Amino acid sequence: MLQYRDTIYNNYFSTQVNKLKIDHAAMLIQQSHHNHRELIHILPSNKDAKIVDLGCGFGTFVKPAIDAGYKNVSGYDLSQEQIKVAHQLGIKNVHCIDIDSFFAKNEKVDVLVGLDIIEHFTKDELMDFLTKAKKCLNPGGKIILRTPNMDAPHTSLFAYGDISHETFLNKSSALQVMSSIGFSDTQVYGGLIRNQNPYLEFVRKIGWWVYVFFKKIVLFCSARTWHNVVFNPNLIIVAQV
Repeated sequence: MLQYRDTIYNNYFSTQVNKLKIDHAAMLIQQSHHNHRELIHILPSNKDAKIVDLGCGFGTFVKPAIDAGYKNVSGYDLSQEQIKVAHQLGIKNVHCIDIDSFFAKNEKVDVLVGLDIIEHFTKDELMDFLTKAKKCLNPGGKIILRTPNMDAPHTSLFAYGDISHETFLNKSSALQVMSSIGFSDTQVYGGLIRNQNPYLEFVRKIGWWVYVFFKKIVLFCSARTWHNVVFNPNLIIVAQV
């Protein structure tokens, strides 16, 4: 592990995840609701599918997956602080284990989830992670990843808002990486953007449409195509073995 990570990850929840000092329970509800809307529809229809969330934080994906009726969901994170918060909030099937230790167990799973984690890896670590993830999946299994999108506006807010970020992708490089590892049927698209206030959401949608239209004109004028460009702040990467 890179030396700075010991300091950063030791109190990652309080210094980064919850740096605004939001009530833990309210934060769980808010993020779980977002993850439910953004990701649950990607999961298999089989509610007994084995689903593992790597870098699970304090359970913001594990909780909505369980609430959606999935019976075999677990999470792993190296942050004792985040696992402690999850347990305090009643999410018991999350464990303080780092990713390499999980892979060392040689378990087979149907779905691997990695939300906001691959940007924390160096390029070598990313390739190693994806190689191990592919071996971990059952035939027909899938991996679901979320990561900042380098083609998004004001990318630095997301890419450089966390000093532990190492590697950044856009849609093109995400497809390149997944293909090089041997994943099939990779889909890359923009993550959910939504304002909780319906009136502000209406204004946001109009503004977003204007922004994307303008960016497409810029791409056209520079003799480039926008067909492989995602403008949303986050990328969702879904790939099958």
